[in-house]
Amino acid sequence: MLQEPATLRASVTLLLVTVAVVGSNSLSLGPIAPDVAVGTDSSVQEVLRASAAYGIGTAFSAFFLARYIDRLGVRITLVRASGLLCVSMMASALAATAVWLSLAQLSAGIAAGVALPCCYAGAAAIAPPGQQNRILGMVLAGWTVSMVAGVGLAALIADHADWRTVYWLLAVLSGLTWFGTSRSSLPDQRSHKSVDNPLTALSAPGVPMLLFLVVCYMVAFYGVYNFVGDYVVTALNKSISANAWLTVAYGLGFGFAASFASMLDRLAASSAKDVSGVIRPQYFPMIALLGLVLVYLILGLVSASFVLLIPAAALWGLVNHLALNVLVAALNAADDTRRGSVMGLYSCVTYLSLSAGTLLFGLIYNGTAILELCLLSAAICLGAAIIGYFWSGRKNAGLQE
Repeated sequence: MLQEPATLRASVTLLLVTVAVVGSNSLSLGPIAPDVAVGTDSSVQEVLRASAAYGIGTAFSAFFLARYIDRLGVRITLVRASGLLCVSMMASALAATAVWLSLAQLSAGIAAGVALPCCYAGAAAIAPPGQQNRILGMVLAGWTVSMVAGVGLAALIADHADWRTVYWLLAVLSGLTWFGTSRSSLPDQRSHKSVDNPLTALSAPGVPMLLFLVVCYMVAFYGVYNFVGDYVVTALNKSISANAWLTVAYGLGFGFAASFASMLDRLAASSAKDVSGVIRPQYFPMIALLGLVLVYLILGLVSASFVLLIPAAALWGLVNHLALNVLVAALNAADDTRRGSVMGLYSCVTYLSLSAGTLLFGLIYNGTAILELCLLSAAICLGAAIIGYFWSGRKNAGLQE
C-alpha cells in the first residue's frame, strides 16, 4: 500500500508510539516494583508475578490471535488491541492487590501479543518499494523510546508522584494510539488464506529457519540482559540506579542503529543482483549474528569495568537493532499474505525465548561474573550463524524469497 509522504510519516509515527507504549509497560514494572509492593500490600516477588503473567498473555495472544491480523487487516486489529491495552492500563492503575495487577497485566499481554505483530506487519505493508528496512527501523525505534524515556520516567514518576501515575499515563497514551489508529490510513487489506491453524505460517519459505535464528538471538540476548543488572550491583558494588546508565546506553545504541537502515536497503538492492555474492540479503541474518558474536566477546572481556561496560552496552544495542531489523524484515518478506500470522509466531517465540534464556543462563550464573554468560551467548549466535549459512546455501532460494 503506497502512501503519500505526509500520510506515511503519520502512519510510521503511530506505529512507533504504539511500540513505545507496549515496550514501556513491559519494561517499567521491574524498576517500580518496590513501590508497587508497598501500594498493594504485597511482596516484590508477588508483584513481579505480574510480569510473568504479561509474558504468558503475550505469548498466548501472539500464537493464537495474531493470525487474525491477516483476516481483519492491520488497522482494525490494531484499533482493538490498542483499546484493550488502554483498559488494561487503567485496570493496572486501579490495582489494589498483586493478584489484581497480575490479571490486568495478563490482559495487557494479550493486547501486546496482537499489537506488536500489527506494528511490524504494518511497517512492511506501508513501506515504499526498496525501503522496508528503513521503515521497519523507524518503527523499531519505539523500543528505544521505551528504554530511554519510558523506563527512566517511570522510575522518576514513582519516586516523586505515585506508581499508579505511571499506569494512568500509559492508559492515556494507549488511548491516544487507539484514537489515532481508528482514524489512520493504515492498511485494511485482508487475506483470504485460511487462518484456522497458526502453524500454517510455517509453510512460508524460510520461516522455520528464521524463527530458529530468532530463538537463538533472543535466548542469547535475554540470557545476558536479565542478569547484567544484578551483576553490576552484586559484583561491581554499584547502586541500583547505576543500571539506568547501562539501559540508556543500550537504548541510545539501539536507536542510533536506525540511521543504518537505509544502508541495508541499498545493500540489499545492489547485492541481490550478484547471484554469486556472499553478502546477499539471504545472508544478512547470519552476518548480523556473527556481529553479535563479537559483541558478546567484548562484553565478557570488559565486564570487570563498569566504565567500559557503558560503551559496550551502546555497541550491544546498535548491533542488536541491526540483527533484529534484518530478522523481522526477512520474516515479513517470507509471505506478504500471512504477515500477521508470521509476526505472531515471531512474537510468540520471542517471549518463550525470554523465559528459556533466563532459566538456562540462570543455571550457570553465580552472581560474581557474567563472562561465562557472554561466552555462552557468543557460542549460541555462532552456532546459529553457521547452521543458517549452510541451510541458506543449500536452499539456494534465499531466506527472503
